[in-house]
Amino acid sequence: MRAIRHYPRAVGRDVRAALRSVARERAALVTLIVLLVPWGALIFLRANFEWLSTFGGAAAIAFAYWWLSRSGGLPAPTVKYPRAESLFAFALIGAWIAWRIGTCGKHLPFLPTDFVCFKNLTFEIVPKLIEQVLLPFAVLFALGYRWRAQGLDVNGRAWWISSLALIGLLGYGVWLHWDHLPQFGERTVEYFFAAGLPEEMLFRALLLTRLEAWWRHSTLALLGSSIIFGLTHLPINFFVFTSRDPSEAWLTALTFQMGLGAVFAFAYQRTRNVLPLAVVHALVDAL
Repeated sequence: MRAIRHYPRAVGRDVRAALRSVARERAALVTLIVLLVPWGALIFLRANFEWLSTFGGAAAIAFAYWWLSRSGGLPAPTVKYPRAESLFAFALIGAWIAWRIGTCGKHLPFLPTDFVCFKNLTFEIVPKLIEQVLLPFAVLFALGYRWRAQGLDVNGRAWWISSLALIGLLGYGVWLHWDHLPQFGERTVEYFFAAGLPEEMLFRALLLTRLEAWWRHSTLALLGSSIIFGLTHLPINFFVFTSRDPSEAWLTALTFQMGLGAVFAFAYQRTRNVLPLAVVHALVDAL
């Protein structure tokens, strides 16, 4: 009982300690400023404040991960060739951007005449799984990285740290889509393979950890991987989400996608496991 009574006090103490730590670290302050400024711009660029729910949701996910991992994040795996492996990640990202532009812009001659960009199994999901999951896994496995080093082991601690975010997102999704739960379930499974698993493998398990080893700074690696994650969504934003509005495509990339990229990167640094985070990612997209 005494432990229960003192728990809120312990949380408050940990919050104050975390805030002091951020205030003392210049890189953390720069990261917060870079991430928050685009959101602040929405105050002047939006006629309403509906975007606050998205911002609040992202902040809630980050807080949930912090709350259940207040003892700190896990150490990054040992990286054998930080610079070369980072460049490998950049090459994969560049190739995917080019593929997205080619498919969504309908610049590729072999696309069917009735092709519709986004969530297409043949030209989107399968190529993405091959390029962002199977290929990097095979290359890293050949370099000597086994399952755990690639964030793919069965890790009870990672699932526990992710449990609050998973329960919250699942509960909100059920409440939001109560009248069509089967469709919500199908969308979640679809997004797991179309976005959650491949993007967490490429941007967190591969890119983030390599930037941590190359730059030797976890906070700057978080910021760098988040910026790259946001920018890689520009083609899909332009061609699909914003109906070819370049300003909206950039704004979406620098707020929603870069912000969630930072949240997912923070979560990965706390868990070092792809699977629960891929489910969280899929639930966010399915909402």
